[in-house]
Amino acid sequence: MQKEQAMMNRHRLFLLVLAILAVAGVSCSDQKSGGKRGASPQAKQRIGIVKRGDFQERISATGNLEALVEVEVKSNVEGEIVKLLVDEGDYVEAGQILLELDPKRIIEDKRQAEANVDAAKASVKQAELNTELKRAQLATRLTEAENNFKIAKSNLATTKAESESRLISAETDIQTTKNNLEQDQLSLEQARLALNQAKLTLIDNEASLVSSEVNLANAKSERDRNKDLFEKKFVSKKALEETETRFASATSQSNSAKQRVAAQKQTIESQKKTVKAKESIIGTRNSTLRYQKLNLEKLREMRKAQEQRNQLQLDIAKTQLDQTSMTTEQEQVVSDQSKIIAEAGLLRNESSLETEKERLDWTTIRAPISGTITLLELEEGEIVTSGRSAFSQSPPLMTISNLSQMVVKTYINEVDMEKLKMDQLAEIASDTYKGRIYQGRVIEISPIGVERDNIISFEIMIEVIDSPPELRPGMSTDVDIITYEEKAVLLVPIEAVQGETTVTATAQVGASASNFKSKQSVQLKNLTGKTFNGTVTSVQGGQLSMSLDSIQRGLRPGLQAFAILVKNRQVLDGAATTIKIKRDKYVMVNGGENSIRTPVTVGMQNEVDAVVISGLNEKDRVMLQNRKSVGGGSPWGGK
Repeated sequence: MQKEQAMMNRHRLFLLVLAILAVAGVSCSDQKSGGKRGASPQAKQRIGIVKRGDFQERISATGNLEALVEVEVKSNVEGEIVKLLVDEGDYVEAGQILLELDPKRIIEDKRQAEANVDAAKASVKQAELNTELKRAQLATRLTEAENNFKIAKSNLATTKAESESRLISAETDIQTTKNNLEQDQLSLEQARLALNQAKLTLIDNEASLVSSEVNLANAKSERDRNKDLFEKKFVSKKALEETETRFASATSQSNSAKQRVAAQKQTIESQKKTVKAKESIIGTRNSTLRYQKLNLEKLREMRKAQEQRNQLQLDIAKTQLDQTSMTTEQEQVVSDQSKIIAEAGLLRNESSLETEKERLDWTTIRAPISGTITLLELEEGEIVTSGRSAFSQSPPLMTISNLSQMVVKTYINEVDMEKLKMDQLAEIASDTYKGRIYQGRVIEISPIGVERDNIISFEIMIEVIDSPPELRPGMSTDVDIITYEEKAVLLVPIEAVQGETTVTATAQVGASASNFKSKQSVQLKNLTGKTFNGTVTSVQGGQLSMSLDSIQRGLRPGLQAFAILVKNRQVLDGAATTIKIKRDKYVMVNGGENSIRTPVTVGMQNEVDAVVISGLNEKDRVMLQNRKSVGGGSPWGGK
């Protein structure tokens, strides 16, 4: 930090000397010119010339050279140096052997690691065999559980089918019995109807028998009477024969009626037997139906019980299957885990073996890049420690730098950061090789600022283009970064450009215009009570125009409301007033006896010149003022 501060102080001193010499040169030129014109007051005025040239805006800084690519070589293993094959200042190629460490202990570690790998491979093989055997056992157990589940499921289905068949058969038998019972009941009704009909017929036959017997008795009585009468010769023989005929017919009818009654009685007895037989059959049918219904209920109960047993067996088989599946998976995981553990052990041992192989290879240390050895503080026989750990504090064995790519690291003030961009060109001067200018290019800009000497600065890196071989790391340099450049533009010395600010106000005063007159001193007071001094320039059509003092702060352009005062007395309140602020730049052009104020428009500027956009011509002579801001210190800002 102290070295960089000293370099910055030296750079500032150098710039100050250049500025003094430049001022002295201009003064000498003015004195020579004045000798020709005589000792007039104008002869003492410094004169500048408007000229055409190249314009540049620069940011100056200091820094030190270093290699863009610089690698610290450290050892990945500890050990004794048995061969040191390079010296400081040697150029080495990438991959070239730099030194060798004693490998004996690492060779022994490698052999032990190889033995551990062989043992781990055997463990993995045994674990694979155990896993396959366990997998077969678990598969057999699972298959058995699956078969038991299938059998239980089949038994349940079979039981349901068989019991359903028996139930259907029993229900069919019951329905058949009911149908037969209905037929028997119909047949019984028919038999009872036939019996009743036979009884009715018997009554009819008995009535006919009584009637025929009455007829027979009448016929006999008439015959006997006619027979007595015939013997007494009271009736004719024909009459007797007719009564005989009627008696014979009545006898025949009586006999027939008797036969019919006897036959009908037999029929009734037969019908009674039939009815009794039918009633007996119906009783049997009812008994059969009751039995069949009881049998159906028993079948249903048996079916329910059998299905419950089979369902229980199925549930047990399902539970056993699930448990077997779960335990199979768990045991398989455990079995596989043992294999994984064995394989992990193998991987660890193989990794250890690879590590030992790497460590053995690391005993030969090679150059990571091509370059020059810029630091080497080792000798053969020294013991080096490993620098592989992130917490290692071991120093590097050596440093290799690529001197074909040199850079300058420096810091830029935060106020200049908006001008800075990647790939901007720079000019680099070395204290070692005075008078030489090297070309550079911005290749890196830090995104984070740091505080240096109470100033926020940003680190940047500048590449030395086509780095020449004479440049070495650590050399101090002065850097000028070209942030803007124009070719063949018209330039005017920055000391000739002056600034002027004009502030005008236009207020709408209406009927109050009669209170004002030209060149009258007035004051504008804003809402906060602050006053601004001015002078009336014109009063026309209810409009008051004023010129305000430009050195006053607090005014801003635009339409605002002001109170207007004359001699500290308020004349008008809340007047709508338009403020206009105009900033002009001008130079004093030397015209011989007199200097002419000439408006000028300028563009970019640096510490020496400003780019002329309009208002001046090449070779114009301009008066130089004391060095100040182009803006003339305007209270409203600007340049």
